[in-house]
Amino acid sequence: MQALDLAVRNFAVAEHLLQLEQLFADAAQHQPSPDYVVKLCAEMAIPPGAALHHMKNPRTLVAIDGSVSVPSCLIAPKGLDFMLRQAVVVSCGALESFVWDILRENALTVIKARRRRADDTLKNITLTLDDYLSLEDYDDPDDRLRQIILNRFERGSLYDLAKIDEIMQILTVKNFWNQMAAKTGIADKEIKGHLTELIQRRNKIAHRADRPDEGTPPDQCDPHGLRPISRAWTSSRVATAKAFAQGAAEVVGEAIQVLEQIIAQEEERRLARQTIVQRGPDLSGFAASQQEQPASTVDSLPE
Repeated sequence: MQALDLAVRNFAVAEHLLQLEQLFADAAQHQPSPDYVVKLCAEMAIPPGAALHHMKNPRTLVAIDGSVSVPSCLIAPKGLDFMLRQAVVVSCGALESFVWDILRENALTVIKARRRRADDTLKNITLTLDDYLSLEDYDDPDDRLRQIILNRFERGSLYDLAKIDEIMQILTVKNFWNQMAAKTGIADKEIKGHLTELIQRRNKIAHRADRPDEGTPPDQCDPHGLRPISRAWTSSRVATAKAFAQGAAEVVGEAIQVLEQIIAQEEERRLARQTIVQRGPDLSGFAASQQEQPASTVDSLPE
């Protein structure tokens, strides 16, 4: 599933930001021994005694060429929290992209299987004149329909979980959050809570640079006057969002598989009817029996 593959790559960016923050957090200026500096200069192929900046924390020791300016955030208290905030933005973007991509990836299958029983969101798609004229280059009906869907469902923003519920309804997924809890091993209430917090925090970061509300006491802000953020809080929300994407891809895949079976059955019936017509009246009795068969398994699908 292309939507999931792209989401996993996007979540990897957020995970790398978390790893970098953990690697360099709490670093302080450091002065190593002279012997170490001499050996280090040799390894770096620079003259002995060249100016170097050194930083150290319990996880890493860093040497930087003296001609390079060292960002103050590397040694400032909570200076690397910007990486945590960026991980929030990236992971929320990965979540948004996944939700819209999985809809565009499967909406055509939903329409072909359910036809007039498709969700109203699909049935009520409208086109502008420019949209209509742009479709003239598509000879294949499926290609035209796919392009209509793509034009309708441009990537949007998730302001709450209601859009996720709407999209899963379009994709014929039933009891979505219960299925998610079973797939991920995380309670549905916790999944919803983490995703809501992630979306809300992304909005605060994107629109207010994560500044606190007016009147927030200084002791409730970080050293830079921003909303406090922690690695543990960020890691848990990023992990939940990634697990959500993986679980949702599986849930949607199972629902789409049912629809693909319906489409295959309809195609078999169409080919059978076509064969009967071509072979003439000797198969008229068989044709009559085919007409008595149920029109489609789609009729048994829940509304």
